[in-house]
This record gives sequence, structure tokens and C-alpha cells, in this order.
Amino acid sequence: MLSFTFEQSGRIVFGRGSLGEVGRAAVSHGTRALLVTGRSFAASSGFLSKLVASIREAGLEVHVFSEVEPNPSLRTVERGARLAASKGVDVVVGFGGGSALDAAKAIAALVKLGGSPSDHLYPKSVEAALPVIAAPTTTGTGSEVTRYSVLTDADAGRKVVMQGPALVPKVAILDPDVTDYMPGRLVAGTGFDALSHALEAFLSRRASPLSDLFAVEAARLILGNLAKAVRGSREAREVMLYASMLAGVAINQAGSTLVHGLGYYLTARHEVHHGVANALLLPHVLAFYAQRTDRVDRLAERLGFRDWVELVARVCELADEVGIPESVASVGVPESEIDEMVREAAFYRRNIENGVVVPSEEEIRAVYASAFRGRRELLRSLRRS
Repeated sequence: MLSFTFEQSGRIVFGRGSLGEVGRAAVSHGTRALLVTGRSFAASSGFLSKLVASIREAGLEVHVFSEVEPNPSLRTVERGARLAASKGVDVVVGFGGGSALDAAKAIAALVKLGGSPSDHLYPKSVEAALPVIAAPTTTGTGSEVTRYSVLTDADAGRKVVMQGPALVPKVAILDPDVTDYMPGRLVAGTGFDALSHALEAFLSRRASPLSDLFAVEAARLILGNLAKAVRGSREAREVMLYASMLAGVAINQAGSTLVHGLGYYLTARHEVHHGVANALLLPHVLAFYAQRTDRVDRLAERLGFRDWVELVARVCELADEVGIPESVASVGVPESEIDEMVREAAFYRRNIENGVVVPSEEEIRAVYASAFRGRRELLRSLRRS
């Protein structure tokens, strides 16, 4: 018997040149805007001046907060919220990769709720925030359509999250033109983040027939287009931006699972790009789930593969094609930290316990150990068995 809830608020505008809609979108929600972006790309590409002009032409006052770093910290969000509050901002525009969009959403919540970011972290739910207009510049996070804002507690060396329905942007503006500026390595990393979202959403205990539709279509498109996008195909990058959004809808419904739960350590402690961290773990997590549930075989079948081993092999092949490092060890993480990695995994129970199978501490250790050995050794072991 089917039983599920599906809620996806917000308007999505997709198409080349659609970035020009930012001002008109913002004026529907406020009179004073805070434009939240990263430290360099928006200005160096010329998009910052265009966005400011678009917002002003729509009749809004605009203030710029361009201090967002990769993996934005709680302190950065606090600074942005103080600026917004001091200027009487009533709408927030986020422009950038996942870091800028997540910071924009957290700032919007903090202005409305007051206090510090740590007052509103999961398991609390954010039920009020300023309206957010989100324009992504990378093809991976899907943050423009999700209820999550992933931040970094720099003091603790951990990833933390604000989550709740009020964080879903009121308008998502996806302009494929901005992806022309992405270097191939960033396309690869963010693309694997999107692929992880799609596959993890399907392997979530909260998955539904509707979230599965988004997850499977996103995965199909990414597996077929990521390598071409890395090589510079504009058409493939357009598809990747679309697929990333689909995968974002999927995790907005079903959430992420073990890949994210184990990958956060690599990013928070060793500054491994989030998407690369996911890529390093993804085939090993798929193998873990596949040996304990038929859900991975069902996913493989939906994607046109003979069985789950063929799906894992394709994920490994794609990682090779786009230049993902071979193993966790190859990005400079010492295997001597594996005990600490296993202990830290308990902090990310929100993700880990969301999967169709909840691993024991020893099973988490085994997944990490496999990721240290690398994907080639994983494939050799699967083909021997």
C-alpha cells in the first residue's frame, strides 16, 4: 500500500539568460535586498555588477555580502546576518555554489529568528526566515530547492545543519550560462555531489515513489553527461544543472544517507571538496548497501544495468573519467585517523540512520577501510566474488 507525503514549495525558473529575472523575483518579496555571494567569482566574472544592476532596476535597495568562504562557518553567517539586520533587509538573494546558497539561507533564517546559528541547528526545525532567491553557479548541490543549509562549526571541526521548510528558496533561478565559467575539476566534484544526492535519496528509508522519480532521472542524466560536461560541453553542463536540481528535489524529500554521513569528516577535518569526498566513498557505500538489501539492485535495474555490481563499476569508471582521486589515502588523509573517523560518524547519525540499512560501528570501519584501499581494489574484490 502506498503512503507518502510530498511537499516542494518554491518557483523554479530555468533557461539561458534567466539570471536577468533576479530583480523581478526579488521585488515580489521585498524592498531591501542582501546579495550573498562568494569572495571572488561573482566579481571577477562580471555577474556581481549585473546582479546589482538588475536588483536596483527593479526598484530595490541592495547591499552586498561577499565574504562567503567554501564550507561557510557559523561566524560568517553571523556577520552576514548582522549586516542584513543593520540595513533593514527583507529579502535575501544567494548567488554562487552551494556554500553561498547555504549561507544565504542561514542568514535569512537568523535575521528572522535572532540569536546565533547554533541556536537553530538540527534537530530544531526552521519555521521562519526572510524570503530567499537562489541562483546557483555550480552543477551539484541542489541547494536552490532544498530545506537544508549545511555549515561548518570551525571550532569543533564538524559539519552542522540548519533545516526546515522556511529555508526552501521562494524562487530558484537556474541559468546555464553561468556554468560556462566552471573549471572541469569543479564540474567533476559538484557533479559527483549531485550523483550522490540522487543515489542516496533512492537508498533512503524516507524514499517514496515520487522522490524515486526525481532520483532515478537525475542519476540517469548525470551518468550520461558528467564526463562530457567536465570536457566543456555547454549542452552537457546545461543538463547537469537540470539534473542537479532534480537531485536536490530528491534529497529535499528523502534526505541523504551514509555517503554524506561519512564524507563530512574528510571535508571538515581535511578540506577535501565535498563532492570529491562523496565520490571517494560512493562506490564503497553502494557495495555495503547492496550486500544487505535488494534496493541497490532495484536502483541498478531502473538505471538500465544488469545488476548492482555493474552499477558500481559504472560509478568507478565515471570517477576515473573525470579525474576523481583513487582513494581516501590519495587525498592525504592518514589511515591512522580511522578510529577517529569512526567515532566522529556518530555525530552524523541524522544521515547515517536515514539509509535503508543502518551500519554498525564495525561496518562503518569496513566502509572507510575499503575507501582507503580505493575503488580499483573494490572492483577486483567484487569481480572475484
